[in-house]
Amino acid sequence: MADTGMLLNFDIGDVPLKRPVKFTGGRWRDRVSAQRNAKRNQDGPAQGSNSTPLTNDRRDRIPAGDERPTKRQRTQDGYGPRPDLPAKSISYMTGKLPPGSISTGARQQTTKPGGVTSRLFTSNPTPKTIFEEAPEETEPAKPSNAPLSDEAANFHALGLSRRIAQHLSSKLEMKAPTSIQKNTIPQLVKEDSDAFLQAETGSGKTLAYLLPIVQRIMALSQNEDGTSTGTQIHRDSGLFAIILAPTRELCKQIAAVLEKVLRCAPWIVSTSVIGGESKKSEKARLRKGVNILIATPGRLADHLDNTKVLDVGTVRWLVLDEGDRLMEMGFEEELRSIVGKVRKEELKGSNKEGVKFVTLPQRRVTVLCSATMKMNVQKLGEISLQDAIHVTATKSETDSDLAVETNDAVFAAPSQLKQSYLIVPAKLRLVTLMALLKSSFARKGSVMKAIVFISCADSVDFHFDLLRSTPLASLPSDTSPTSNTVAEAAYITSPANPTITLLKLYGSLQQPVRTSTLASFHKANNPCVLITTDIASRGLDVPAVDLVIEYDPAFSVDDHVHRIGRTARAGRPGKAALFIQPGCEEGYIDLLKSSVPAAPQSYDTILQKGFISPITLPKASENSEATTLVSDRQSPNSRAEALQLHFEQRLLAPGKDGSSSKLLDSARQAFRSHIRAYATHVREERGFFDITQLHLGHTAKSFALREAPGGIGGGPSRRTFKPGQNKASNGGHKQGAARGENSDDETGAIRAKGHENNGVDDDAARRMRMKMKQAMDLAGEFNIG
Repeated sequence: MADTGMLLNFDIGDVPLKRPVKFTGGRWRDRVSAQRNAKRNQDGPAQGSNSTPLTNDRRDRIPAGDERPTKRQRTQDGYGPRPDLPAKSISYMTGKLPPGSISTGARQQTTKPGGVTSRLFTSNPTPKTIFEEAPEETEPAKPSNAPLSDEAANFHALGLSRRIAQHLSSKLEMKAPTSIQKNTIPQLVKEDSDAFLQAETGSGKTLAYLLPIVQRIMALSQNEDGTSTGTQIHRDSGLFAIILAPTRELCKQIAAVLEKVLRCAPWIVSTSVIGGESKKSEKARLRKGVNILIATPGRLADHLDNTKVLDVGTVRWLVLDEGDRLMEMGFEEELRSIVGKVRKEELKGSNKEGVKFVTLPQRRVTVLCSATMKMNVQKLGEISLQDAIHVTATKSETDSDLAVETNDAVFAAPSQLKQSYLIVPAKLRLVTLMALLKSSFARKGSVMKAIVFISCADSVDFHFDLLRSTPLASLPSDTSPTSNTVAEAAYITSPANPTITLLKLYGSLQQPVRTSTLASFHKANNPCVLITTDIASRGLDVPAVDLVIEYDPAFSVDDHVHRIGRTARAGRPGKAALFIQPGCEEGYIDLLKSSVPAAPQSYDTILQKGFISPITLPKASENSEATTLVSDRQSPNSRAEALQLHFEQRLLAPGKDGSSSKLLDSARQAFRSHIRAYATHVREERGFFDITQLHLGHTAKSFALREAPGGIGGGPSRRTFKPGQNKASNGGHKQGAARGENSDDETGAIRAKGHENNGVDDDAARRMRMKMKQAMDLAGEFNIG
């Protein structure tokens, strides 16, 4: 070599050279983590660190005696698996596996975002509630809303005719009245004063005001002994009573009860006018004539303005059922208009045929019904009542100022209702719900019908699609109204009840679908579960409802009272369970005023009872057979982990065209709507449901999601919107708006510890916080979904 040349000699050691690996795709955080792991594999642990080498060849080169204890890798929800533990102890850390199975080997690597699932039973907050041993079984409490057992208490003694009393006894199998009926019927039959009826749910308030109306109309045509008075009343004799109810379902239920009562007086005609049906057919019925009209406020106000044949000059009774709900749903202006127009019309003493209304009230009587006495009900009473009497199940007092008498009135749940509340961490909510339903239907006849209340319609859709036996992709084309609202259930069946019917109901469904679904729930002979919003919480009387589950707490304590009132009706026993999370939500229990205190219950007890037997998975297609979920140890906790993993795998399974599954999109939309709904609790209770204390990652797991999706506040999400794409074209935005929900970012100020990166930029987050302050009073928005 020439003298001017240079020879460089580098010592590269014994380690073979490796080309740097470049990671592409996925999330930025996942790429950085993978890059660090790759660098750590090449360079080894830093000087003085106790990091664990990831490869066996690196571990083999550590001198003897210098081994240090292995350090667990940090994951999203705590610490990951220990390499020195047996393989079966980390079986929950799996990638994508065949449905229904759970790995017993080491953690699998996956290139998909969110490919590693976190463990259910770690990093959960500790509840403050102290769980005591279950008390010994005592004698069942005496029902507080059952018919009276006093032999002297019968309908005829209350002032009703023998014809009506015999009809109630023989055809409707009602031998004796309830307390509220005993106190109300004589007042409305003999007196012409306004009345405010207040009694616990399921006590028979509907018949309490219907029977006096029917009695006094019947008296125009028949004497007490059944002989004719010479006056012929028919459908064209005039409109005598108007009954207003807040929801279409409640209107239809009142109409059904009234139809049964009127079978003893077929010449009296009733009908209903509600939203969602043809106004043309309603006008035709009004033109033919009707004596008792049942309506929703909006549709009645429309007919009063536009239907000339609707004459309110003969109206003697105006009944406002569920008064607090009427005001909460924003019907104040319609109610003012209706009351004003009815009172403005001159009261007629006879009809066009010359029939004198001698047995009817000589003034217009207003009856207001409500289980609670809130400020909005007092306001409604000021609008509609004049010198009213206050009637409860225990007393009947006359007072012109109802607010003075009822300010301290506390509504109590039926004494035979057994209430409990479950302290469930967010990650375990979904599997605990499955366990509770499965244990409830474990024995034949123990529970026939159950209602699960959820905060918003999108969440109802998701849970219905998740629990149904036939997946969405293999559903046959069916044009029946209940094809998408009634299905067979999976996961919660048992050998004693192999077939369980699953139903869903919320306010944005078309009216024929709502009517058919509710009718299916009424007539079902098999055990069934109704997943619904608060639309089913008021006034609905479904026979044989044995269990009510409040999966999402009500937006106010009064709504909670009405929810649990769907069971333990008319003296029947019933159970109610409330899901709450550890932390600030536990203080909510102190607000629940009830004659029967709720008993705390741990989620672990529910899991042990529910998953003691194998879990049946849904069919892969219409023609396939159901399979059983397999876990590594076949223990309740192991089955819970396997079931959670199975749910997450179902969501991650791609569609036929390679896109994300419909169930995954439904879960993301349900999560967003649930978070928005969580921010709309009433002001007095918002301290117990603090949105800033809600862990978004754990909450996402309750929707079988492995990470919290962005776009919660409706702002521009980097993962949701493309450049040049506006919000109106986004499918999820349209879907939420079509349900009648608040799909804008009015209630979206969402924050949680450790979840700063949720796909929404800083400006959007600031706008979300500002708009949440303006939208805190919109609690009723999500009640009807």
